[in-house]
Amino acid sequence: VLFRSARLAALAERVTETGDPAGRVDVGRADEVGRLATSFNTMLEALQRSLAAQRQLISDASHELRTPMTSLRVNCELLAAAPGIPESERQEVLSRIVAQIAELSQLVTSVTELARGEAREAAEPGRARTVPLHDVVAASLDGARRDWPRTAFSAELEPCVVAGQADRLGIAVRNLLDNAAKFGSPDGSVEVRLRGGELTVRDRGTGIAPADLPQVFDRFYRAPAARAVPGSGLGLAIVRQVAERHGGSVEAQAAPGGGTLLRLRLPAAAPGQLPSPPPEPGLAVAASAGTPEPG
Repeated sequence: VLFRSARLAALAERVTETGDPAGRVDVGRADEVGRLATSFNTMLEALQRSLAAQRQLISDASHELRTPMTSLRVNCELLAAAPGIPESERQEVLSRIVAQIAELSQLVTSVTELARGEAREAAEPGRARTVPLHDVVAASLDGARRDWPRTAFSAELEPCVVAGQADRLGIAVRNLLDNAAKFGSPDGSVEVRLRGGELTVRDRGTGIAPADLPQVFDRFYRAPAARAVPGSGLGLAIVRQVAERHGGSVEAQAAPGGGTLLRLRLPAAAPGQLPSPPPEPGLAVAASAGTPEPG
């Protein structure tokens, strides 16, 4: 027992010194020390996955930031090198700079949200509260109607209770609504339905090409037809992250008659089947969780 305890202590010290969670302790026994070693190995595995995900996110974000940063620098250098350019051209360059700053801001916000989700999962893997999903969706709809006044949102929401984190679920729902408003037809409609733990959001836009459907939830993926629309390519990736963290899934498919149907599935339960903690506070955060580009 002392030998096993010494190995656990030595590994903990090495992880602290190096920041590398790759090591493991051989279990080989079923007593208290063996259970401790198993728990320690599980913790290291979770930490290693989190670090790998964060490194990949940093690498991807660095790559995606390069293009807008370069474009912004070129436009700023143009203004600095030619202070006497005609006012119309000056205003055009300034408009491009403002748009590029907004694009960078959205990208940084989305990257931060992805990183926050990874960090929260590592720090609080088992935290869950009783969440009335219909209230989360209703609050998200209020925010979407405010920010996309030209889009007509219709909703049919059945009561649905899940175990999870209301703020994260609100962000996912809001991203689905923003995506539908952004890529739907101008002055069009978005239909929202919640039934039995399944949320569907259907727009009336041009739809997504079949070849792009499997990739729309990948980080930074932007279909060729969507590259002219401002965005970071991270909104749907955040939806998938939240869905998977809550034991659910999300998919995109062509809607009958045109447009896109996004389907978010979460394990639903009757209120009496869920843990006893009180409802997640701050459901209203869902109404302001999104940061859409102006519609």
